[in-house]
Amino acid sequence: MANNYKHKILLVDDDSGILKALTRLLKSLEVEIAASDSGAAALEKLRDFKPSVIISDQRMPQMTGTEFLRRSREVSPNSIRILLTGYSDIAATIEAINSGAVKYYINKPWNDDELVLKIKDCFGIYELTAENRRLTELTAEQNRRLTALNESLEQKVAEQTEEIRDQNEKLRRSFMETIQSLSTILEFRHRDVGSHSQRVATLIRELMKYLDISPEERQDIIIAGFLHDIGKIGIPDRIMAKKASELNRQDMIEIEQHTILGQSCIMSVSGFEEIGLYIRHHHENYDGSGYPNGLSGGQIPLGSRIIRLADAFEKNAFEKGYPNEKTLREASANLVRNSGSMFDPILVKKFIDNDIGQVFHFKDAIESANVRTESLREGMVVAEDIHSRSGMFLLPKGARLTSGIINRLVKIDRVDPIDKGVQIVVQRAGAEVQHAAV
Repeated sequence: MANNYKHKILLVDDDSGILKALTRLLKSLEVEIAASDSGAAALEKLRDFKPSVIISDQRMPQMTGTEFLRRSREVSPNSIRILLTGYSDIAATIEAINSGAVKYYINKPWNDDELVLKIKDCFGIYELTAENRRLTELTAEQNRRLTALNESLEQKVAEQTEEIRDQNEKLRRSFMETIQSLSTILEFRHRDVGSHSQRVATLIRELMKYLDISPEERQDIIIAGFLHDIGKIGIPDRIMAKKASELNRQDMIEIEQHTILGQSCIMSVSGFEEIGLYIRHHHENYDGSGYPNGLSGGQIPLGSRIIRLADAFEKNAFEKGYPNEKTLREASANLVRNSGSMFDPILVKKFIDNDIGQVFHFKDAIESANVRTESLREGMVVAEDIHSRSGMFLLPKGARLTSGIINRLVKIDRVDPIDKGVQIVVQRAGAEVQHAAV
């Protein structure tokens, strides 16, 4: 017998002599023994006394051993049961065994050694069953804890994922604001280039809404749009100050170098290799007549083809100042005339079908209002180009404000004030003033 448990035995018999004989026999097992002279008394005792083994006589008045053992299962379900029976009670014994109320039956008069062996066997069964219950309960508790831990971990992972997502979004916005700021460096030397680059980036962003492009490639093309003319920093002022009609062949050769210079400016930035290629080839023509390498069709990177189209449209539309609807239509017509020669015909069709140029058209009956940077809100539309006190170009007319742009304007305003404030497009509707949706 294992020593893991302090076993108890309940003896039930209406014959006090048998109870005494069994008690003497089982003392050698070093177990706690209780005795009852009837089934009813035994059921009452089981409320407080939970034995490992119950040994009951079959023939007892008022309640047979079979009935008692069956009822004892409700009070002490884990006890192992032995029925003492005579040969004449074989039918009742079989019934008790079949019903599960009895593990063993022993005939009277019993053999002491056989009875002790059966009891020891019952102890082993009781211990094994108890250990299985303990392990089952332990497993269930561990599963509950694991479930709670998993739920906690999932919540923490979700919270951390959301936090990382927010941080990445802030980094992305900061990065794009840096790119936009970098594009305005050109403004200090060539006043028209800074606003031009921002408007080109706006057209690119609008056009790509209708193209099947991955988010990563989309961002690279927008960055290239902001920086496509950065190479003009290396072009002498005397050449950049000339009108197109005044440029000679040598001037054109130098100007055409700006695509290569632009690529060289950013190639040292890790991860900007594709952006550099977009900048290098943004003056290639679809028919191969462009520069610097005379690429044609699909040889030209898609980003470069998109920039080529947006760049040409902006220059035509803004040649004489901020365009009206007629000027925008003429700039669109120029794209159609040169579709297949200068521009990718598929991109031209997307641009025209979706009327991308209208992003720079203000509806009729509009007015503007001056707003301090702290009062700017997402969705507002800029009515005039924004410059700081130092003359740095910040944002072009027609730009729609985002939270990132507003934060940038507020920060700049603190160190390099925007003296005139920000002119915002409004549209009167009765007595209300609403921001125009352009």
